[in-house]
Amino acid sequence: MADEPVLVVTSLEDVTADLVITELNRRGVPVVRLDPADIGDGLTFAARIGDVEPTWCGRAHTRTRDLDLGRVRSVYHRRPGPWRFDHLERRTRDFAAAEARHGLTGVLNDLPVLHVNAPLANARAEYKPSQLRAAAELGFTVPATLITNDVAAARRFADEHGGVIYKSFRGVPPSDGVTGVIWTQRVKAADLDETLSVTAHMFQAEVEKTADVRITVVGRDAFASRIEAPNPLLDWRSGDWDQLKYTSIDLPEHLAARLVAYLDRFGLAFGCFDFAVDRVTGQLNFIECNPNGQWGFLPDSGAIADAFAALLQAG
Repeated sequence: MADEPVLVVTSLEDVTADLVITELNRRGVPVVRLDPADIGDGLTFAARIGDVEPTWCGRAHTRTRDLDLGRVRSVYHRRPGPWRFDHLERRTRDFAAAEARHGLTGVLNDLPVLHVNAPLANARAEYKPSQLRAAAELGFTVPATLITNDVAAARRFADEHGGVIYKSFRGVPPSDGVTGVIWTQRVKAADLDETLSVTAHMFQAEVEKTADVRITVVGRDAFASRIEAPNPLLDWRSGDWDQLKYTSIDLPEHLAARLVAYLDRFGLAFGCFDFAVDRVTGQLNFIECNPNGQWGFLPDSGAIADAFAALLQAG
């Protein structure tokens, strides 16, 4: 197994993946970095199954690497680039992208090894309704939540809780290569009108918080950081990240075990959990789990990268 590489599926400009690759290199584990978006001159592949082969075999070639698909140790899925078929007319471009997604990434996703995380598991785990139900059933404190397109129901919910917060499910789709963001925001019943009926919205009772906690779980290892802003922010991501204070904290064993149970429920090997710290009780309120979240900015990033490397090395 010593010569079997870890396959890292991501774009070239991915500093988080760089941290993990550095740790794998330090351990002497071979690595192949591959971006499916390079298909064409930058990436060719041929995968076979059938005859005497019960699983995918063949090779993939990038500009700098040659990969034996039958000898991959594990796969780390990060942030592949967007398909680059802009030279084609729209209908042909859409067809080429769909074929590449189902063919090339379909093969990579189906390699019978450890995937961190398996893309289908990620896709299922990204749905907020499933996240909140799983968290509630596992015993986490979940803020009162309403998902609706009914303005009357939303107004009643806001009145009941004395004002609530609104959070988007997925954010703003990219436009011209730029990704938009809708930060968490406070709303009152008077703010809500009939335009709410156009699509689904998520409202939650606001947690009066003193800080946030980001917990990164890799395999069975959990790394927790308390995040504080100089001026209390409803959404810490919306401020100046250079002004945030990060403090590593210890987790009780029962909470760490509950986080692992959450990942197991969705078939995940990794996840970034966000919690709000209640100002009065100090209790952690579950906000969400990002199954492909960022962690390179945290104080424990070195230890997190090492945990990723150990997991991927074990395969």
